[in-house]
Amino acid sequence: MTVIVRAWLSFAAIGAGIIHLALVISSPLAISIPLALFGIAELSWGVLILVKDRLVSPRLAHAGAVTPLLLWSLLTVTVTLLAAPQVASSLRFVPMGIAAIFELFIAGILSVILRRQTETEAETEPSTPAAKPATAVKYLSAVIIAGILVGALTTPALAATQAGAVAIEHGGTMGGMMTMNLPGMGH
Repeated sequence: MTVIVRAWLSFAAIGAGIIHLALVISSPLAISIPLALFGIAELSWGVLILVKDRLVSPRLAHAGAVTPLLLWSLLTVTVTLLAAPQVASSLRFVPMGIAAIFELFIAGILSVILRRQTETEAETEPSTPAAKPATAVKYLSAVIIAGILVGALTTPALAATQAGAVAIEHGGTMGGMMTMNLPGMGH
């Protein structure tokens, strides 16, 4: 696996983790606890594979990428059958859909990596192809593209959460929140 693939996996995990943590604010406690745990795990794994410069726990990460998708699907079906849309309303479609895109990307790449590892272990004479080092320009280009894609997907997802709804407009002020009515100041 190349350093570029690890960087893309890391960016996707960090993007999904940030979205899951942003959804914690507006979710009921039973939903916010798993969201917080998944968000922290995704952020930690994303940072860890950048710092360690290798893929850390790929099988566990694969399961961790698929589990939020399965739980979201199960929750959606359950609240639909129970006619309780207020439970799922905290998990808005746009942020969860974008987090799902990141998770599917991670799960897909890890599936390919794990399959190659299994095939290599099954061979009688394991052949280890020499990994081509990424040139600085190629690596930097890949990281910039990953940053732009993750930022372009994560920003609208965060804006669609409760955290995004109460956020201060970029470049704006806090309006009436910062005015102080002090006695004798004429306000």
